[in-house]
Amino acid sequence: MKPKFPLFSEVVLLQDIPTHKLKRGSVATVVEHYPMTELQQDGYSLEGFNIPNVTVEVAESQIISVEQWQKEMEIVEKLHRLSVVKLVHLESYIEKLLSEDSSDLLKVS
Repeated sequence: MKPKFPLFSEVVLLQDIPTHKLKRGSVATVVEHYPMTELQQDGYSLEGFNIPNVTVEVAESQIISVEQWQKEMEIVEKLHRLSVVKLVHLESYIEKLLSEDSSDLLKVS
């Protein structure tokens, strides 16, 4: 199976890793992929956190592509500019979209 994050691609941490003093948003390079069974997440080794000679192992759910991170940060910036009323409308709309996705999944099964 093809890895979600190819070797030497740049990724961003989605959570802090206190043992290495790394923060959410830190960028690194994928240097190894560890495929797992269907019941487990794939793993990755990352390097390049401006820390020499350190390789950090993470689960797939702990990282995101740089491109996706940038898109999400742009959306967050836009959210900060919305009024409270518009945020309430947006939340309602998002709930509607999520429920539509759930019903679409049930139709496929």
